[in-house]
This record gives sequence, structure tokens and C-alpha cells, in this order.
Amino acid sequence: AAFDVFAAKGFDGSTMSEIAALAGVSKRTMYERYHDKADLFRALLAWGCRQNLPDAQPPEDADPEQALIAHAEAVLSAISRPESVELTRIIISAAGRFPEMGALFDDMTRTASLEIVRGLGRRLMRQRRIRTSDPDVFAADFIGLLRGDHYQRALLGVGEPLPQEDVPREARRVVTVLLRGFARVE
Repeated sequence: AAFDVFAAKGFDGSTMSEIAALAGVSKRTMYERYHDKADLFRALLAWGCRQNLPDAQPPEDADPEQALIAHAEAVLSAISRPESVELTRIIISAAGRFPEMGALFDDMTRTASLEIVRGLGRRLMRQRRIRTSDPDVFAADFIGLLRGDHYQRALLGVGEPLPQEDVPREARRVVTVLLRGFARVE
């Protein structure tokens, strides 16, 4: 219910009364659980960020390139869902007034993914499959490639999110481009 109201009216245009009515609960029940609208939004944000995003490093014996592709698929699948695009728009619109929400979203999404990709980058470095002395740059480039033109256009409402059936192909393309950019030249 909270997602639907925030999506339709934005953070500022939404009220706890509207959310309670749509949820079929009393306003008092809402305030017993959430201190205020911002607290409810934080809970919604945490829920949205937990959906289908891996939060742990792949096993050490996993091939890091295949693990990177699998992680790219998981991230692309998550950010390409219409509700994820809408949640990102809501956060962007509220982040100016509530920068902690932007920071929370960043921590739960980008920062969590960066940690996984840094670890995979270190494995690729140890295996001498990529050249870089900075796994942070490798991880940041990974995120940048995932959040490319298609995602930007979807956020702006001038294009559709990447169709789920295209996610595996796009994940492989992103990882291929990334690994070529960091390839060891012998």
C-alpha cells in the first residue's frame, strides 16, 4: 500500500492516512509501527532493496567471471523491474530533503554490490585475468556499465526498463566489455 501511494503521489504528496486506508488498517496502527511517514518510507526502502539482490560473496571456488555474470544478471534483473525504477524515482525526488534516504538507498544497493564486485575483482587480479591495482575502479566501472543508457532512459520515463528476457544477454555484454577494458596485455 505504501509503495502504491508513494508511486502515485511521490513522498511529499503522500499521507499516512491514505496509506492506512489503502492498507485497510487504522492510522493509529500505522503510527504504532512507524514513527512518521519518513520512517515508513525507510522501511519500504529496506524491503525494496532486499528483493532479489545477492548480499554475499560467491563461494571462493566459484569462477569469478561466471560469478560476475551471475551478479550482473541479479542486479540488472532487480533494477529493470518497473517497481524498482519507480522506487528509484521516488528516492531521487525525496533525497534533496531527506539525504539520509538517498544514503540508505546507496548503501543497500550500490555499496552492497560494490563489495561483491571488489571481491570478484581481487580474485580476477590474483588469477592474473585482469590488470588493475584498484579493485574499487573495477567495481565502479561495473556499476556504471550496468546503469547505462537503457536504465537512464527508463528513469527519465523516455524508455522502458530492460525487458527481463534481455537481462542474461545484457549481463554477459557488460561483463565482456568490463573484462576487455581491464584485460592483461602480455
